[in-house]
Amino acid sequence: MTQIDSRPATVPAERVRGGVTVWAAIGIFWIVLSAQAYIRWLASDTEFAAAPLLGPDELEHWRLIGLRIVEAISVAVLAGFVWFCVIRPWLRTGRLSLDGKFVLGGMVAFSSDVILNLREYLFAWNANNINMGSWASFLPFHSADSSSRYAESIVWGPPMYVYFCAGVAIVACSYATRLRTRYPGMSNVTLFSLIWVGEFVFDIVVECVIMQTTHAYAYTRTVSWLTLWPGEVHQFPLTEAILVATLGCFYTWMRMAALEHPQGLSPVERGFQRWPQRLQAPIRTLAVIGFCSAATVLIYHLPTNWFGLAGDSYARLPSYLLPGS
Repeated sequence: MTQIDSRPATVPAERVRGGVTVWAAIGIFWIVLSAQAYIRWLASDTEFAAAPLLGPDELEHWRLIGLRIVEAISVAVLAGFVWFCVIRPWLRTGRLSLDGKFVLGGMVAFSSDVILNLREYLFAWNANNINMGSWASFLPFHSADSSSRYAESIVWGPPMYVYFCAGVAIVACSYATRLRTRYPGMSNVTLFSLIWVGEFVFDIVVECVIMQTTHAYAYTRTVSWLTLWPGEVHQFPLTEAILVATLGCFYTWMRMAALEHPQGLSPVERGFQRWPQRLQAPIRTLAVIGFCSAATVLIYHLPTNWFGLAGDSYARLPSYLLPGS
């Protein structure tokens, strides 16, 4: 795995360009917004509690075992990313690599997951997930008509924001290097088209396997002509794979740009030299977190909400996928 580290500034001040301050401000904004939501959620007597497991439907034992396996694998995957991308590079160099910043950014961006259900219950969670409810009611624009008493997974949810973003960028950059070596005349359009298709297929395979075997979650409302198995509990909107692949490509572009930059800078980190030396590393980290948060909301969550609210295919949900009152 090729790591992109934080190298000292070597560019003259008069030639420094970049919007690192804006991206860092977005990062700070999202960290504060997330922190207040988590704190209020933890302090709540009604919201910080496992979502009710409604009857009469019961999850089959083999699906429950599958769900626990998914949770265990997810924890192991996240621990691997934290060790190899965050802790080990830090211990070796005293600096965070870009991959490490991506991992931290994905974990911060996970707080935005509840945006999916701010207006309506569009993303159904299985109440058998290890959970303590959700923090949806503590973010702006949450509708009182949309229940917040559902089982937001705190075990396999955060890893998805890491391996579908940082993970695919690492793998895609590795393959991109090989493709460019073998086909030096390949254009960026062709290269990113191949990467996008790969990420599109990866998302469909991973999500459909998890949904059909464990019922860990479901898409309650989708656009029928863009949906696989419409009307079934495991109906899968192709818009999900389209948006996830597009988000992954943005991460890949960021990482490739950093690999090609003389100082190893991603586009959002450029201009950090304007800041005092002691603040440069934090500013760069905050900028990447800002990118991760903004990209997740703008490229994935808001379009997903739009497609869900416009959907005409309703999944037949068992009671364990329904929210409490």
